[in-house]
This record gives sequence, C-alpha cells and structure tokens, in this order.
Amino acid sequence: MMQRTLVQKIDALLYRRGFAVADARKLMRNQILLAAGGAALACLATGFSNWGLSFAAGALIISVNFWWLSKAAQELVKVRDGAVFTLLTLFYGRLVLTGVAIAALVAWLGASVFGLLAGLSTVVINATLWGVLQIRHKVPATGNGKEA
Repeated sequence: MMQRTLVQKIDALLYRRGFAVADARKLMRNQILLAAGGAALACLATGFSNWGLSFAAGALIISVNFWWLSKAAQELVKVRDGAVFTLLTLFYGRLVLTGVAIAALVAWLGASVFGLLAGLSTVVINATLWGVLQIRHKVPATGNGKEA
C-alpha cells in the first residue's frame, strides 16, 4: 500500500513537472526509484564507504541526465524550425558538464571509478527492464501446439 502511494506521488510530481507522456513518466519514475533505492542500499551495505558514495553520485548524475533527456524527447515532437540547434547545443552542453562532474569526482574527490560506473549503469538496468516488460506485454500467449 505504501509503495503504491509512493509511486502515485512520484507520478503526480512528474506529471506536474511536464512529463505528459505516460511511458516517459514511467521510465523516469522507475529511474528515480532505482537510483534512490540503489544508492541507499549501496551506502548502507558498505557503511557509507567511498564506493557506496561514488555509486550514489553516479546514480544521481545519470538520473539528472535521464530527466533532461526524457523532457527533451517529449519536446522534440513539437520542435519548431531552429529549435533543433538549441536542443543540440543544450545536449552537448549537458554532456560536457557531465564529463566535468565525473572527472572532478574522480580526480579531485577520489571517487571510486567502479562505484561511479555502477551508479551510472542504473539507467541501463532501468531501460532494459522497461524494454523486456514492453516486449512481454505485447507477445501473444502461446498455445499447447494442438490448435492447428
């Protein structure tokens, strides 16, 4: 019951923040839950070690990026002339900022590269699970072979 309420609250928040497309909202909600849950688990399981905190930082970085990409993808449907250049500029600007943030975490703060990569991979896990579930819901049930 509490889990359903949390999901509904996150969905409502995302809808208010411009996630009008249901699939984009679902993907972003799942990313938030996976990143937050994974970061909490990594930090608690490792005693807030460098690896656990690096995982949390990677999960946060990729979630912010995923948020931006999800919002941008919804806007691409309504793109006007000249907006593509703006979106590409913002995309590459965000990419550079992400690279700088990761480099700073590793070089200056001594973050664990493997922890960061594990945190960054939460988006891959999210997208893979979403894709598998989408395929699973669209595949017709198979019979016992005696239908023909």
